Amino acid sequence: MKIIDIISEVFEWDRPGIWNGGHFYGPGRLHKITVKTDQGIDGFGWNGGTAAERPLNIFPPFVDYFRNFLIGRDPTETRKITEDLGEKHIKILGPGGINTQVLAAINIACWDIKGKALGKSIHQLLGGSQNRIKTYIAGGYYAEGKGLQELQDEVLFNVNEMNAGAVKIKIGAPGEGLRGDLMRVEAVRKAIGDNVVLMVDANCALDLNQSLDFANELEKFGVYWFEEPMPIHFYKQHGVLRKHSNVKIATGENGYHFAHFETLLDNQGADILNVDVAICAGYDIAKDISNLAEERGISIDYESAREIIYGMPYPEWKNKYQKEASEAQKEIFNSKKQRD
Repeated sequence: MKIIDIISEVFEWDRPGIWNGGHFYGPGRLHKITVKTDQGIDGFGWNGGTAAERPLNIFPPFVDYFRNFLIGRDPTETRKITEDLGEKHIKILGPGGINTQVLAAINIACWDIKGKALGKSIHQLLGGSQNRIKTYIAGGYYAEGKGLQELQDEVLFNVNEMNAGAVKIKIGAPGEGLRGDLMRVEAVRKAIGDNVVLMVDANCALDLNQSLDFANELEKFGVYWFEEPMPIHFYKQHGVLRKHSNVKIATGENGYHFAHFETLLDNQGADILNVDVAICAGYDIAKDISNLAEERGISIDYESAREIIYGMPYPEWKNKYQKEASEAQKEIFNSKKQRD
């Protein structure tokens, strides 16, 4: 089987603006990759999602660059393709960024082809270790006119209508501060009660001292994990925080390569690794990270690939968002899935 073409498309749709500790998210955006083969099997990959402020309009030129190296190659050789266009292109493209995100979408599409050719799901190809996984609903963003009551209404909908056993909210917005965010955490805990798991996510917005202050207070509300407290390369600081926190530290969502996660764990900087397959160059690298986590006794939460969670033997949670796929997203991928 040979690759004969790669198509790159960018989609955008309207949605209300929301923000977290570091970024404002306006319209929804998604970058879709289609890898076509000489056997008529097409594979699909993507980038985008909630963090839609990435400049996806500059992704297609990277696809144009990679296309010259991919035409005529076997798409099922996913690891070799990732190595050739990732590690071996660091001098040209750098270690991580848009190039690795585009490569991730290509890798996902090639795994899609591999699964279709073999008649197996990606979760089966990755080992098929899990039949069921725990999920949480991510939300709790800041928004115009959204106060404590609206935040409570949101998480109660997720628990009562979406049957969530765990929810996650945002903290770390500069205008809130420790006091303002703890009021949000307290309001959510009062709304959902003590039997629903509560997580928080700062999206890399804090420094070490702020993170230590938050960790000390979050424990009082029974917060299960404190996600992405600091910038991703604060390896030593993550180690200090983890040592002094009784709340689990989860991080890694924005890690681009295996070495990042290895360095993070060498500094004992995480209890749980958040891994985004659409950022870390795809399933092959994500599987390596999963194996590393298993070796170190660390749990995994995957931000954008339930296939890895189902396939790997050491899962923690899987992130999902509070509503079913938007009509635009359904159209993009011809999805027929509906919420139960």
